[in-house]
Amino acid sequence: MHIEFSQAAPGEWKIIQTIAHATWPVTYGQLLSAGQLEYMLDLIYSEESIKQQMERQHQFSIGYHAGEPLGFASVEKHYKSPANFMIHKLYVLPSFQGKGVGKMFLDDLAMLARQTAHDTLMLKVFVKNQNAIRFYQHQGFHFMGEEASALGKGYTVKDYVMIKNIGNG
Repeated sequence: MHIEFSQAAPGEWKIIQTIAHATWPVTYGQLLSAGQLEYMLDLIYSEESIKQQMERQHQFSIGYHAGEPLGFASVEKHYKSPANFMIHKLYVLPSFQGKGVGKMFLDDLAMLARQTAHDTLMLKVFVKNQNAIRFYQHQGFHFMGEEASALGKGYTVKDYVMIKNIGNG
């Protein structure tokens, strides 16, 4: 499968939102309450929120196969350290999961990280998302710690922080 990756422009927020709304219920439907799932989707993936994330230097990348979007990632350069390349988001449509698309995204992100003088990929993964944890471990990520985030309305999320050294060369 050939995938083209392109940096998302602010006007492409709807593509990101559509993918999020298609993946989150499948990914988190059994892990979060319906209220928390809806609240988080609205909080993170409204038009205003996506555009604000882009303004805060979160670079979104959309993957396309045969002209159709199949997933997206969001990254931030120099996250808490000049070496860290933070993957804030990586979501692949359910119909494309298990086909190597996530690995292709990570390979593309690692290439971008190296081009911008980063030697570490970092991400946070929800502690209850065992499928994602296994995927990231299989891709060479290891645990660095845990972090809890208050989201408002009484909701909190506990994540594992995972890293992968990619060198720079």
